[in-house]
Amino acid sequence: MENKTFNILRKCLFCGCELKGAPQKQYASGDMIKCKQCEEMNDYNSLQEVALEKGKGEVLQYAKVEISKMLKKAFK
Repeated sequence: MENKTFNILRKCLFCGCELKGAPQKQYASGDMIKCKQCEEMNDYNSLQEVALEKGKGEVLQYAKVEISKMLKKAFK
């Protein structure tokens, strides 16, 4: 398998649009991030958990496809 990079966007927990903060701002546990679309406040920790789960799903799917390819080559 190759080294693959996955980019997971943090999305508003209420409306689903991409959250964008100030580029120089560093967020930490306990911070609240305001959605520019619906103006709801999103908890940083919850956003991280959702993004982590989505990332795990994407990595798992990628790994399954790559393993399937390797097995097909091995048993030709």
